[in-house]
Amino acid sequence: MATVSISRCSTYDSAEIATALDAVLSPLGGMAAFVSPGQRVLLKVNLLSRALPQRAVTTHPEFVRQVIRSVRAAGGEVSVGDSPGGPNTVGGVRKIWEDSGIGAVCAEESVPLLLFDDACTRVSGEGGGLYGAFTLGSAVVETDVLISLPKFKTHGLMMFTGAVKNLFGCIPGLEKAQYHLKVPDRDDFGSMLVDLMLACHPSLAIMDAVVGMEGEGPAGGTPRQVGAVIASANSVALDVVASSMAGLDPMEVYSNKAAARRGIGFASADEIDVVGEDWRALAPEGFQLPARDLSAMMPPWLGKRMRGWTTARPFLERAGDCTRCKKCEESCPVSAIVVGDGGPVFDHGTCIRCYCCQELCPPQAIGLKVPPIARFATRGRGK
Repeated sequence: MATVSISRCSTYDSAEIATALDAVLSPLGGMAAFVSPGQRVLLKVNLLSRALPQRAVTTHPEFVRQVIRSVRAAGGEVSVGDSPGGPNTVGGVRKIWEDSGIGAVCAEESVPLLLFDDACTRVSGEGGGLYGAFTLGSAVVETDVLISLPKFKTHGLMMFTGAVKNLFGCIPGLEKAQYHLKVPDRDDFGSMLVDLMLACHPSLAIMDAVVGMEGEGPAGGTPRQVGAVIASANSVALDVVASSMAGLDPMEVYSNKAAARRGIGFASADEIDVVGEDWRALAPEGFQLPARDLSAMMPPWLGKRMRGWTTARPFLERAGDCTRCKKCEESCPVSAIVVGDGGPVFDHGTCIRCYCCQELCPPQAIGLKVPPIARFATRGRGK
């Protein structure tokens, strides 16, 4: 049985995070159970897009600092890395590191920052369902220990993003967008993420659930106090417990469902040994969820035809905030967006509902418009 450990943590105060981190790792054997002296340890943070820490888009910098110190206390040689979404330039990624606060923390702690786009390696996975090989950042392949540091957030495509989805950033740059084109079906995308997890071999996941995100996550939602740190050596088990805390049936999360179908997942948190705090006591009341994909509940022949009418579509919600930076246009895998003088124009007939544009819009000017039928069907359970 997989073990998931939970500790309370109400603020990003350094001392409180350090105490919570020790508490959450203790039932798992402490950091020393995963890191031996002299090992190279890569912390894979959630660095989705340019955002200040208080927006709860990225892993909080003080959370990262305390994990760095914990790894070093175990004797590990630590580095921090990610590949944000969209086309990455050195200057653009530097601004993301700076805004997130992670860049300053790594400078203060003398830890190297790695952009996975800089060097890539093709690797074969194990037991792949859809994909048997991936192009990953070489740092991911070459490290001795990979630790995932996801953020507790909703996700418009996958319903929830956690330890498994966080590994999507191990794939460099715009190649991530191409997976949305190659794998537009949500169930298949979830299966691809499980393939990716098996290829990456994460040793440990520690989730920043102090302040999470509800609503239109993973970037356009609302910060929400959760007050927890969650850890597990099993990324799927962590996601099942965390998504349950968010008020989801774990099988609504496509990566959870894909793992369960393969016999390497869990249908509910009851199948997992949860230690430390009771997840039910920490579950935030009335946590707002993204709209469900109603087409997924239809017969396949009908669902494919109805998907465009039953799923949320991107639109320019805050025209005054749009800077016409063209990040949405550059990130769209199907070229369904053209940015003009008035901002982005969406071809919803071509749009595959991957929501890359909404996720990666720097000022979050793009929102998601939920069709009336979806709003009606999801009444009483969040957005």
